[in-house]
Amino acid sequence: MLLTSSLAQPIVDNIMPIARQNINIMDSQGMIIASGQKHRINTFHKGAKEVINNGQIVEIFPDNLDQYTGSLPGLNMPIALNGQVIGVVGISGHPDKVRDLARMVKMVTELIIEQEVLQEEVRSQYQLRENFAALLLSDHANANYDKLLKTAKLLKYELDLPRLVLVIDLQPILDLAHKNYGCNDLVSSRAKENIVNLISAPPYVTPQDLVVFIEDRLIILKHFEHKTWEMDYQSWGSDLLQLLRENNIALRLGLGSLVMSYAALGQSYQEALFALNSLNDNNTLATIHDFDILSAYLIKKINTTETCQSLQVIKAKLTSNLVRRYDMKNTIVSLLNNNMNISTTAKNLYIHRNTLLFRLKKFKETTGLDPCSAFNHAMLCKILFEE
Repeated sequence: MLLTSSLAQPIVDNIMPIARQNINIMDSQGMIIASGQKHRINTFHKGAKEVINNGQIVEIFPDNLDQYTGSLPGLNMPIALNGQVIGVVGISGHPDKVRDLARMVKMVTELIIEQEVLQEEVRSQYQLRENFAALLLSDHANANYDKLLKTAKLLKYELDLPRLVLVIDLQPILDLAHKNYGCNDLVSSRAKENIVNLISAPPYVTPQDLVVFIEDRLIILKHFEHKTWEMDYQSWGSDLLQLLRENNIALRLGLGSLVMSYAALGQSYQEALFALNSLNDNNTLATIHDFDILSAYLIKKINTTETCQSLQVIKAKLTSNLVRRYDMKNTIVSLLNNNMNISTTAKNLYIHRNTLLFRLKKFKETTGLDPCSAFNHAMLCKILFEE
């Protein structure tokens, strides 16, 4: 690790009021990079250079001061990190009087630096995950497979597991944190760290999931088994919202569809965003599997009908023997062509009105769709049966 002035000076500033002695921190070249005596910053300290070279404590007494260029009486000790000397911390005063204090200053300095290194590693890990997720959720995921695969190995993330995307708007929590503790980046970072710590345990988040923040939104790429029911996704999302509820703040959550390939996660993300933005004041959770939201999404994103997984789930239900037995395709198409008029549709199909009603009942039981009762259901039927 490179010891810098921006790291060292705050250490000096925080320890000096306790030590009540001047403190210097020197880098691996023996240059003073932080000091309570500002005029000495960026000057050479020969005693520190000797510590760097030998890895031993150097005590400078008043009677041998002329041997150490740029030094004052005091005690200089190596700053070690992972067994390697990265710098020197010095405390001014007669060595016999400051020896115990110097040991304490050295220990505190090393602890602060170790903590900073750990935090930097965490920040780097967060940044790596956020960059990975941003690429994974973009339109360029397919074209960057090699890069994604390399990063996935570093993160121990299995790229091709079935996953869906969840998006939560964290603005209410961040607004509360800023109100209580001030509006700055550190407060936002701490609030987000608290959220990660809160949810980082099964069943909310498992090692197969990826949690990141994009602006003021929490994004989770959640792994579910292929045969998981849509209601289970919604139940998981609802439990997560309840966990994150703070001071009765109601958060808003959007869920995309479960996709089988990493290349489709971008679409699940867009679905989750659309669902989130579709929420009204009375609801806090929305999913792309909601027929009203799905139909609105497909109308707006007209080119996604073939790739939208939640639509494919409905299409899969239309392959059942029951649907073929009752000629559901012709039945629904005729109903759409006759503006949902039951009598006219029955006449055109040469079947009794009650037969048509029976077919529509079976269709609803199979797909959940009721085109005669809901316009958005009718729109989905039109999309489903278009050639």
